[in-house]
Order: sequence, then C-alpha cells, then structure tokens
Amino acid sequence: MVIFFDIDDTLLDHTSAETQAAQQFYAHFRRRLPQCEPDFVALWQHVAEQYMAAFLAGAMSFPEQRRRRIRAVFPTAMADEEADRLFRVYLAYYEQSWRAFPDVLPCFDRLAAHTLGILSNGHTSQQAKKLEILGIVARFTVVVTSEAVGVAKPDPRIFTWACHAVAAHPTQCVYVGDRLETDARAAHQAGWIGVWLNRTGPEMGPPDVITIPDLGDLPRVMAKLGAESEC
Repeated sequence: MVIFFDIDDTLLDHTSAETQAAQQFYAHFRRRLPQCEPDFVALWQHVAEQYMAAFLAGAMSFPEQRRRRIRAVFPTAMADEEADRLFRVYLAYYEQSWRAFPDVLPCFDRLAAHTLGILSNGHTSQQAKKLEILGIVARFTVVVTSEAVGVAKPDPRIFTWACHAVAAHPTQCVYVGDRLETDARAAHQAGWIGVWLNRTGPEMGPPDVITIPDLGDLPRVMAKLGAESEC
C-alpha cells in the first residue's frame, strides 16, 4: 500500500507554530495594533483560515492572501509593498517555529516497507520548504500539492492525480490527515482508505473512517489492513 500524509497539524505542528509566530509578531508591532494579544492571535488565526481558503478556491493569488491577512489586522490602509514587508516579519517568526510532532520519525521508521507520499493543500514551494526544514523530504516518493494540480482537497480529482503519480489503484492508497471532512472523509469518497489523525479529541471516530490518536498507532493500522488484504 501507498501511504500519503497531510503536512500541517499532521506532520508539522502548525497550530503551535502559528500561535507562537502571531505572539511574536504582536510583540514586534504592538504599538501599531489596536487589539490585545489574545484578541490579535485569535483574529490572525481566523483571517489566515479565511484567506487561505480563498486562495485554495482560486479566488486570489498566494501573495494576495498574505496581504489580505495583514490588512485585516492593521487599522490603517497600506500599499502592497508595505503589506509584503510586514508579512515577511511574521513569516520569519513562523518558519523559526516549525517543529515536527515527536511521533513522526518513529512512525516513518516503522513504515519503512511502505511507499510514502505527501498530498497537501497549499503553496508548493512553502510546503516543500517545510519538509526540508523538518528533515523528512527524502522519506517521500512523491509530493502532491493543490497548487501544482490545480484543485484542492476535498475535490476527488487531487486524489486521482496522486494515484496516477504513484501508479496505484485508489484501493491501494491510504490517506492520513488531521481534518475529518477535508482529509479522511474526502479520501474515503475518492475510493481511498481514510485515516483521521485526531490528536485532540476522543479516540472513537465515525464508522466510515479509521481514527487514530497519534501516528504511533498508524503502523498497527497498516499491519491490520495488510492482513485483511491477504484474506
């Protein structure tokens, strides 16, 4: 079987990195920002989700979604060049905060017999940089991003594209991600085996997807799937 992984909040602790970077960014610009720190962090996370979704839907470019995020939190109008400069400050803090979850490398070591891939919504160069910084890029046979394919999860076409990239049938592909609908259920609807990595909730998930609390449980799941396929 081929195992594809999401990146953010699956392999990379994006939520912690985003929170830490937002706090540092706020400290850097607190004289220009009208919010208190907790309100700023909450607003930053909200607009990041909002404008990234717009980028994934094709409504704006990747640089533009960054500018919109900056303009949403600063009270004064600014030109593109100023918005870009401010976002570069945030980006430096964000990249400094990138960390892999501690269960990632042990899981990969135990899955050495499997072909591994990445299937991620996002900007190709940024997602590739994350894998490089985490030191795991060599673990993957293929890296598929929504920007490269032209459609984003949960669209089944991105899953079909990934199948073709590794010359595998959908039933031979497993997808592991932290979002129930966008990752696990979308994979299931594309004919794959969807695995919901639910790090923060109860271990029991819906019956149409496999639920695991951390990546330490994935090798057991793969062993069970392999045994079932031989029956």
